[in-house]
Amino acid sequence: MKRGIALLSANDAAALPEALNCFEQALAIRRKLPFEESAWYRWLLTACWMNRGDVLTRLGNPAELIAAVQSFDEAILHLQKLPLEEDSQYRGRLALAWMNRSLALRAQAMPESLHAALLSLDHGKTVIEESVAQGLPVNTALLPILLINRAALLLEISPPRMLEAMQVAEETLILSNPTEHLNLQAAEIGLKARHIFCRAVALLLETPPVDTTRADDWIMQATDKVDEAMQLTARWENQKEAEPFHALRHELFRYGCNLLLAYQPHFMAEFLLDVLDPEQGSPLLAKADDLYQVGLEALDLAAAEMRRRGPLDLGLQKMDRLIEVLESMSRAAERIKKRSAERTA
Repeated sequence: MKRGIALLSANDAAALPEALNCFEQALAIRRKLPFEESAWYRWLLTACWMNRGDVLTRLGNPAELIAAVQSFDEAILHLQKLPLEEDSQYRGRLALAWMNRSLALRAQAMPESLHAALLSLDHGKTVIEESVAQGLPVNTALLPILLINRAALLLEISPPRMLEAMQVAEETLILSNPTEHLNLQAAEIGLKARHIFCRAVALLLETPPVDTTRADDWIMQATDKVDEAMQLTARWENQKEAEPFHALRHELFRYGCNLLLAYQPHFMAEFLLDVLDPEQGSPLLAKADDLYQVGLEALDLAAAEMRRRGPLDLGLQKMDRLIEVLESMSRAAERIKKRSAERTA
């Protein structure tokens, strides 16, 4: 078991077959132990099934993913036979087994497997909720991980359930918010939750019929999420630990620009200055250079879009407003260019 865990922890794909061999040898030995009479032996047996399922999921071939689900099924079967009220670890591993089973099903990427993955997460959530209801100790880190996986799955199933995904993303943020400025895992979960929320909004706005009575509110919430993500990554950048977040930050920033370009281009200048201009309270630091170019390109596109749509959307009576917005974009572009030059000087 220890050798298999060491190979698994190396994060080397070439070591996975040997890790699987180690876990299967350990499994063959532990299945001969009297686990029907000993909760301890059964607990050790569940670890074999869990680790075997983990390796098979990482190997990722169709047959291996099916075998991974079977491994987690065996782990769940044995975990459910343990005295769950006697040790909080039992319930924690049971919730984790349901969650890992979901990951193996999700990796199969079939319509039926995605729905089965969602059901597995529901079972895991029930285990955690029952622990809380009974006043039993619970690993608080498990629930936000489970929820973020559930939110992502809700967008992958067909048809996607966007409103529910937004709600689950919000639930995840409630859990991650208190510690996301202090804990790297909580920060990652918080960023992913905002990313999923924004993807859900994009799908809602692209899928007819669009609820026009709620669209503006969705757009406002999504742009708020983008702004929060920028601030969060900046805080971690200040601690020299933001590298894992750069891709998500960049994608969320582009999303905010594209959303405003499509639906509210007149707010583009305000949004970009909030994100990129220190004088507006922006917390972004020196590694935000990539965002400056994206912001300038977005401003150019927004100005062109406003000129194209202006007479049609605003009417001749409101052309003064169009001129005012275009001037604000021009000022914003000059300010962003100035900030960019200062940073590279």
